[in-house]
Amino acid sequence: MEIRVAEAVQRLVKSGSIERTRANHSALIIQHVREQLGQELPPDLSDFYRECVARVGDFHAILPVWSDRVGWRPTAVKPTDLIAAQAIPIFSDGCGSFFGLDLAAGDATPAVYFFDHEDEFRSPQWAAGSSLGTFLLLLADSDRAHREGWPPRWELAIDPDLEKCPRAPAIWNAG
Repeated sequence: MEIRVAEAVQRLVKSGSIERTRANHSALIIQHVREQLGQELPPDLSDFYRECVARVGDFHAILPVWSDRVGWRPTAVKPTDLIAAQAIPIFSDGCGSFFGLDLAAGDATPAVYFFDHEDEFRSPQWAAGSSLGTFLLLLADSDRAHREGWPPRWELAIDPDLEKCPRAPAIWNAG
């Protein structure tokens, strides 16, 4: 069950779980990231940039920063920081690890995976969403689920395909 990025963002706007960037530099960001990666972007990633997502809940999006006065500003995380693992960082967990969108999916809808800084981002540790849209919805509920003690595998109610992600297991099977 794929949920498109625009639909997920619309739901998050209604729930008040999302913050957007002040300025829309999405066209510049898409072009910049495409040049940085040296390849076309998955449509979900371009859609994500077009939605100008800055934050979902307490999780900050990882975006190149454009300034009309000085151009591209240096950032701590670059689009190429997960390239060795065939992914692009899209959110920080706030503790040095990243959620990254799969760049190895080919024509399939790319999944989102968690990349741990403790193993130097070598490979995805666990699947965080079977698509970018479902991931955004899961991310919005993750802190609340933990705080309220939601039952194990609550994520499957939002993302029934989470256990089908090809590069890493769901978190409950990650060991």
